[in-house]
Formats: sequence, structure tokens, C-alpha cells
Amino acid sequence: MIFVGLGSDIKNRLSQYLRVISVSKKPDREEFWSSAKICGAGMLIIGFIGFVIYVMFRLI
Repeated sequence: MIFVGLGSDIKNRLSQYLRVISVSKKPDREEFWSSAKICGAGMLIIGFIGFVIYVMFRLI
């Protein structure tokens, strides 16, 4: 059957998730601010590219 090893698969997956959570840490203020700036810059660049494409198609 399909569900034979399902319990052990779920248990292994859960232990992997818990291991990742235990290794991770909360970023400090400087690290958070730098990643927020990078994400904001990426959103602005993608938005600008989309706007340029929109204007190009409106002019054609």
C-alpha cells in the first residue's frame, strides 16, 4: 500500500525541520537592515522593468 512508510517519513521530515530551526538564529539589526535594503532594491528594479515594458507596449 501507499501509506506503509508514511509515519516514518513524517517523523524524519519533522526532525529535519526541527534541526534547521535549532541551527537558525534571529538576525541582528544590521543584518536585517541590509537584507531589507537589498529586497527593496530588487523590488524597485523589477517594478521599473515592468513599467518600462508596459510603456513600450502602450506606445506601440
